[in-house]
Amino acid sequence: MVYDMTSGRPIKVITTFAIPLFIGSIFQQIYNMVDSIVVGNYVGANALAAVGACTGAFNLMLALIVGLTGGMSVVIAQYFGAKNMNMVKQTFITSTLINLLTGVVITFAGIALARPLLRVLNTPESIMADAHIYLVIMFIGTLANCMYNGMSSVLRSMGNSTIPLVILIMASLINVGLYLLFVIVFNMGVAGVATATVLAQLISAIAAMIYTFVKIPELRFSFKELRLEKAIAKEVIRIGFPAALSSCGVSISVMFMQRAINAYGEDTIAAYTVGNKAENVGMALSYSIGTAVGTFCGQNIGARDFERVKKGMHAGYIIAIGYAVIVGVAMMIFARPLAGLFTSEQQVVDIAIGYIYIATAFAPVLGLVFVFQNFLRSAGDVMPTVWMSIMEITARSVLAFLFSWLFGRVGIWWATPTGWTASLIIGILRYRSGKWKKKITAMGENKK
Repeated sequence: MVYDMTSGRPIKVITTFAIPLFIGSIFQQIYNMVDSIVVGNYVGANALAAVGACTGAFNLMLALIVGLTGGMSVVIAQYFGAKNMNMVKQTFITSTLINLLTGVVITFAGIALARPLLRVLNTPESIMADAHIYLVIMFIGTLANCMYNGMSSVLRSMGNSTIPLVILIMASLINVGLYLLFVIVFNMGVAGVATATVLAQLISAIAAMIYTFVKIPELRFSFKELRLEKAIAKEVIRIGFPAALSSCGVSISVMFMQRAINAYGEDTIAAYTVGNKAENVGMALSYSIGTAVGTFCGQNIGARDFERVKKGMHAGYIIAIGYAVIVGVAMMIFARPLAGLFTSEQQVVDIAIGYIYIATAFAPVLGLVFVFQNFLRSAGDVMPTVWMSIMEITARSVLAFLFSWLFGRVGIWWATPTGWTASLIIGILRYRSGKWKKKITAMGENKK
């Protein structure tokens, strides 16, 4: 099933597409939360800190995958909007080969570099062993992660956000069940948490591939057709590689920020892990709205309906700001019970609440950042998104240490929102300049 987003009321189309993404993000965040809840309550605060200490390193891998698959989805969305199904298929084949190669390279590099990465992060020796085994197992699952994200990106770029949701819900439920089995029954600790996640990712990747090949005949191909088209690969990489580097840069900056946090000890590491999980749940729809706006604009850019693109952006502003304000207030009100889900250690909860308050106060800013980033990528205008990411990188890698030196632990929490604000300013200026129109990929026939 595919969904043509070049017709219908923009706010309705975007909302309809974003809701499954949102539900999927919530399920994803919930099972990400469950690992911390299970580890924090059944293994201990040190184990929770070990999982949290891996966040930056693991997100580095995920950022590269998401960035590259993002390039694929932009090109497919524009060709789909232009009604050029032959180019959609060729882009799908080429991108699948790129995903496979990426997965293999990251797997071996990640396993080899897991311990050095943790050393760079200044991970305490008390949690080093658990952190290392967790990270190695997560890197083993890279190929499955690549294929699931790749197939999901294809489906979403063609307007189908429902099937990735169904697959994600299935994987989430399996993941939670495996968490409980491996950690509580088999007493495998953090290794059990990582193993459960990798197995769930593998199942979701297989399910996504089966659906894509069975239900979308336009994308089926034979082994004779399995070849890398250089022109398409160049375009996918042109869009995806800068996005991947930007995302990697942001993840590296998070690792620097993690280093600043690690200097304050296990309680602060655990508190940041708790606060970050809670923040991700609260911001789930903001990310989904940005993705929906990007897909909507990508298809309409391919169709050359720029007036409709503008209406889609306005709808994105309204939804993103309205949601962020409501959720931000709710997160502040329920910060303590939410943090208490992860750990019963009061000092960890108290530290986490401070982080949650600051992050959620800037929720509307982050919501708009997602809208502008996804829009610019949907147009193939990636360099401004690189500069947007550089603002976040600078905030986390430089301001985190500066603010920590000036204001102590609380100063670290202010670094990221400062980066969000600078990033938003760049996005607004680029959109209003209209220069993104020069970066469009697909040559649609419809011009309005």
